Amino acid sequence: MPISTEKLVRRAQSGDKEAFVALMESHKLSLTRAAMAILHDREDVADAVAETVVEAFSQLCRLRQPKYFKTWLTRALICNCYDILRQKRRYVPLDQLPEPESSSTQPSDQVLDIQESLCALAENDRLVLTLHYMDGFKLREIAKMLGANENTVKTRLMRSRQRLQKIYLEREGNPCEAK
Repeated sequence: MPISTEKLVRRAQSGDKEAFVALMESHKLSLTRAAMAILHDREDVADAVAETVVEAFSQLCRLRQPKYFKTWLTRALICNCYDILRQKRRYVPLDQLPEPESSSTQPSDQVLDIQESLCALAENDRLVLTLHYMDGFKLREIAKMLGANENTVKTRLMRSRQRLQKIYLEREGNPCEAK
């Protein structure tokens, strides 16, 4: 029976390094996706995730409510991603599709079209969609992470979906449906 995140957090807070490693392993994919939505560069993503892990290890004792661990961790990651962008002071083209990882199974054309459409969105749109649909965060959690009002996040999510749909339909050659 798998141990809950809250129990792992409590164990890690009391000094159990194996519990901390298990926490990081269980959230690695989620952190990587969120960082990729902001940074678009595998090396920068690896740096942001690594910095977040170090920060989480040193600051975990300050987390008062273990049930908010994933929100707390993702918020730290977002801050680290923006720090990396500020340090580099460079513009990352939004329409640049990350190279797909080598795999024995090729993604379908529809998945690639959606990825391309997602990459064509503004960073804020892409981030809110990734956090909500890919990482499963609730609106309240996303609002807390971004330091925004919950209704603002709800509106941003709705508009981001509309923009994604419009871009996707235009790429598919259905401009009349995209309006």
